[in-house]
Amino acid sequence: MNFGIIAEYNPFHNGHFYHIAKSKEKIGSENCIVIMSGNFTQRGEPAILNKQIRTKSALLNGASMVLELPVPFATASADIFAFGAVDLLDKANIIDYVCFGVETENLNFMENISEILFKEPIEFKSILSAELSKGVNYPKARETALSEYLKQNNSEHLLKDLSSLNMPNNILALEYIKTLKALKSKIKPVAIKRKDSDFYSSEMETEIVSAYAIRKAISEFKINNSKNMNLIEKIKKAIPKNIWEMVFDELKNCPNIEDYMPILDYILRTKSKKELSDILDVTEGLENRILKFSTEKSMDSFLTVLKTKRYTMSKLRHALLHIILDIKKTDVFPYLKTGLPYIRVLGFRKDKKELLAELTKKSAVPVITSVKSAEKILSDKEYLLLKKEIQSSDLYYINTTKERNSEYTKPIVIV
Repeated sequence: MNFGIIAEYNPFHNGHFYHIAKSKEKIGSENCIVIMSGNFTQRGEPAILNKQIRTKSALLNGASMVLELPVPFATASADIFAFGAVDLLDKANIIDYVCFGVETENLNFMENISEILFKEPIEFKSILSAELSKGVNYPKARETALSEYLKQNNSEHLLKDLSSLNMPNNILALEYIKTLKALKSKIKPVAIKRKDSDFYSSEMETEIVSAYAIRKAISEFKINNSKNMNLIEKIKKAIPKNIWEMVFDELKNCPNIEDYMPILDYILRTKSKKELSDILDVTEGLENRILKFSTEKSMDSFLTVLKTKRYTMSKLRHALLHIILDIKKTDVFPYLKTGLPYIRVLGFRKDKKELLAELTKKSAVPVITSVKSAEKILSDKEYLLLKKEIQSSDLYYINTTKERNSEYTKPIVIV
């Protein structure tokens, strides 16, 4: 049996180690295939460590093989992110289970809610539409619509857990289950209760802390020019010992979304409203608001002035990153109907190489292990998706190592 995990590992920490170990225990298998975001993440930011380091971190701590979620999906909203990741697991044709972290382990509740969101009954859609017409953002409108629908259909027993849907891991878990239903996948969902602290907690006092806390500490470390030894020790305690040296060597190179503000500024000076409206997540006239406030000097202040009741901070982060990376709606929407056109391997363990052979044999789409050979394997249209990955990785390094053509120069990770 093989199981999949969908992750960003931004960065890989002790909580991730626990999740892999717990999944192996629950499934009764050592074969863990990870679908991982590349150099940019679903938060709408560059990954704090590059994808090769994060791949190696995972392989050294329980993962058998790491596959890449293409950048237009890795940086998208929860529903698109989940679709891309689950579609890859499904197309691999070697996955029996998908194990995901949740804040609540009530899988039956998740199944019931995902069924409503998948089928979208008329009553539910009507309430949702009415809430959205008031200018309410989608997450809040959906919660209200679900609450009213459950009351109308004598399902009050589900209401007590409804607020948990706003928790980040639960949001994704719901989308994973919904996508499994939509694809009629044979893969079974398995929920693993989070052991680490709250998703947005900045606490750094224990060995298992949130990725948010670690990223915040690393940013502080970089700002303070690595002089705070106490901070270094806290970061070190939160990360598996066998990867600390590798992680520490890269801390000074960690990119920040603020580094890309000059690029965004240039694009907004040269793009028309129509061109901006073609960008993924630039909807409902958001292009007008973006151009109106485009004189802001920092990403943080830009996001602050852009935020309204209709536009959540999450949506705005996605939109601005997609402008920077030139990710258009047409880079994503066609694949929501057909599924992704290839599976790219970022790395694998030597002692699990039979999994790569099995994947190559059974996959419903081409398996890519080398960018150089991909152009010969993929059609011109399919290659455009990989080309977007190549371009985004070049942008990832623009303010750090100045590296060019990294997708060609960095080999597949083997440990």
